[in-house]
Amino acid sequence: MTESMRRQKAVIRKTILDQRDALAPEERASHSLVIQESLFQHPRYRAARSVMFYVSFRSEVETHVMIREALASGKTVVVPITDMKNRRLVLSRVDDFDEDLAPGTWGILEPKQGKIRLVSCHDVDLVIAPGAAFSEKGWRIGYGGGFYDRLLRESGKNACALAFEMQIVRDIPHDPQQDVPVNYIITEKRIIRCG
Repeated sequence: MTESMRRQKAVIRKTILDQRDALAPEERASHSLVIQESLFQHPRYRAARSVMFYVSFRSEVETHVMIREALASGKTVVVPITDMKNRRLVLSRVDDFDEDLAPGTWGILEPKQGKIRLVSCHDVDLVIAPGAAFSEKGWRIGYGGGFYDRLLRESGKNACALAFEMQIVRDIPHDPQQDVPVNYIITEKRIIRCG
């Protein structure tokens, strides 16, 4: 990835995250509920036996309720653990949201020691990914570490991103050697089939 592309991504990331952070909490909550309803009705989600959710933090589309409801409905739920040493995400099954999770890397909820139940990304039917900004073609700007790009490349699975409509931008600079697009993006207004 060129230095120019890195700078472009950094500007888009900061601009969109500043706007997302400025959304009122009640607006984020109501939009997240609409996004949850769309996700839960989506054929890919309904067909999936195991789903990897990101555990939301800060101003992301809220997934805590989604995870609880997915568990209650009998889905196998998997969440990421950030492996900083190897710069990758390790996946772990969650059985009980409140009992299994505690603040980990960057304060994001992750499985506690003793509650880690490792799962291969190849055993996950659907990956739910976060991000800062997205294009309608499925290209995403994450938070700069490349963790999800590595996971999506390795898993080769269907990936669905959750985003607020204001996170959708016309164009995202991308490097096909490093960046991996998502297949679907669900916002409070629509479901975007990418590609």
